[in-house]
Amino acid sequence: MAASAIAIAAAIATPAAGELVHTTLYHNHPVKGTTPRALLAYMNAHPIIDPDDGPAYANLTHEHTLALTTESAAGRCGVKALTFRWRFVLTLPMAVDEARMSGPTKRLWRDFVAGLKRHEEAHRSIFLDCGARFVSAAERLTAASCTALEQQVHRTIDSAYDRCMARQRAFEARDRPRVLGLGLVRAARGE
Repeated sequence: MAASAIAIAAAIATPAAGELVHTTLYHNHPVKGTTPRALLAYMNAHPIIDPDDGPAYANLTHEHTLALTTESAAGRCGVKALTFRWRFVLTLPMAVDEARMSGPTKRLWRDFVAGLKRHEEAHRSIFLDCGARFVSAAERLTAASCTALEQQVHRTIDSAYDRCMARQRAFEARDRPRVLGLGLVRAARGE
């Protein structure tokens, strides 16, 4: 009897199989214009609306779900299985008049979109790193009851998300000058 109780307690103490699953859908935001000035003016007049930060040239939206299974043994509740699923939608500008652009404008446009894509994918990478850290921490949690454990896991998510958003804001502050210094933006401003 004592040996089986120890085996059950050891099973609970062993980290559960936590999993981070993610998908990314890419969407296009049509932009009209054939010159750097016209393209930037159109994007400023018809921006992508980021739910958190307002008007943007590109953005990454996301939603997450958590599937959590717990089990009780030896007076403790542990995580049996945890899947954190993150769904991303990355929206980038798409020139509808690209075929009519001059060669130099076309190159500036493509470099601009590539720069925006790198920026948004870096945001996604930060989220994924945060998610991996959360999963690793959450799968090791235990509590006196499974209700308490579920509450603890959700508090851990909320806390991890707040820390992640602080990382996102710091990255945005560092990288925004690079994005606003891309060749298309400089050309549109006559620099």
